[in-house]
Amino acid sequence: MVSDTQALVVIAVISLVTIALRVIPFFAIGQLSSSAYMKYLGEKMPTGVMILLVAYTVKDEDLTTYPYGLPLLGSLVVAAVMYWKTDNSLLSIGGGLALYMVLVNLVI
Repeated sequence: MVSDTQALVVIAVISLVTIALRVIPFFAIGQLSSSAYMKYLGEKMPTGVMILLVAYTVKDEDLTTYPYGLPLLGSLVVAAVMYWKTDNSLLSIGGGLALYMVLVNLVI
């Protein structure tokens, strides 16, 4: 059985580590903002993250049974076209999600 003192020490250590992990980036922001590698990540990472999210979403879709993945693939195409035309990630994700929800719940 854990004593009250041990539990309090564990909670205090966890709290200090959590606060430190949230404060450290503010002290390091000056060095990180001038780094060429961080600028490269800032440019390339959003595209990579979106590709991983799409791959994770599509990987388990069964294309051999009704509705043959049409809601997912249709909303994916709409989201891609919206992003291509507007260059707005939030708008394209929202539009694709809205279309997917309509297709799954009302149409198919």
